[in-house]
Amino acid sequence: MTRGLSIDKLPPIGMTSMTFWNCTVEEALPQVAEMGYDAVEVWAEHLWRDDLNPASVACSLETHGLRRTVHCPIMDLNITSPNAGIREESVHQNIQAITLAHDLGAELVIVHPGALFSKHDSLDTYWEWQLAAFERFVVEALRLGVRLAVENMDVQSKKEVVKTAQDIRRITDHFAPGELGFILDTTHLGTLELNLNLIAQIDEIAHVHVSDAEVMPSGQVRTHLPLGEGKLDFKRLLEALLPRLTGILQFETFIPPGNPDKVLAQKEYLEKIIIELDCDTNSNSHRPGRYPPGE
Repeated sequence: MTRGLSIDKLPPIGMTSMTFWNCTVEEALPQVAEMGYDAVEVWAEHLWRDDLNPASVACSLETHGLRRTVHCPIMDLNITSPNAGIREESVHQNIQAITLAHDLGAELVIVHPGALFSKHDSLDTYWEWQLAAFERFVVEALRLGVRLAVENMDVQSKKEVVKTAQDIRRITDHFAPGELGFILDTTHLGTLELNLNLIAQIDEIAHVHVSDAEVMPSGQVRTHLPLGEGKLDFKRLLEALLPRLTGILQFETFIPPGNPDKVLAQKEYLEKIIIELDCDTNSNSHRPGRYPPGE
């Protein structure tokens, strides 16, 4: 991939299993590996849909030399739902995803925070349920030796609450250092400015969901676009991000099934930006504020 670069500790590049929703997770793995991706993010619901044996999938992951992360289930779930049954089932399925991550040998589980049901919901109650849910997640993750990270949500959604660095820290600071990390989703922030602002306020970023975004004249934001189809300046974004990133650059772009060339092109697009960044770093290494090789 980028092994010739002088920047050490460069994060690997991964692709979400949801790009291959038209086949099983196990069928997707050789395709991901053949395209040269280093990692895959297994969506729990994708694997569960086909009732796959996690042990078999783990063997396939090893065979294809893929690092792996697990994305929590999100379909019709909400860990802060005012409906107690839905809330409990949502927490239960997230705990199942933590178990799945352990069984797959995954290095990280990505968890979504809860959302409001309506603008009339009590924020005090919301945060009480939120932290109670994450307490259960962290206990189970520590028991199984699985790392957890919480994701920032869509800034344009009125029902989402966890959107800023302050919101993220309200969850992560509830726990001991290292027990709960942060995963940045670039498209959820919509603009380069919001991405740079959040990155500047978080010392360590465990993982990144990479996809483009475009703010329309109406103010609505088109999200989860392939890189190059939106307006985010990924060269500037990565320049700020890479010194703080400890994990994987994970694509979470929407690409309709049956477009392998486009899936491969996304990796090449990102690699080209990283190569350009490295060249800029080498030619301007005397300038303050650059990302130095090996740091």
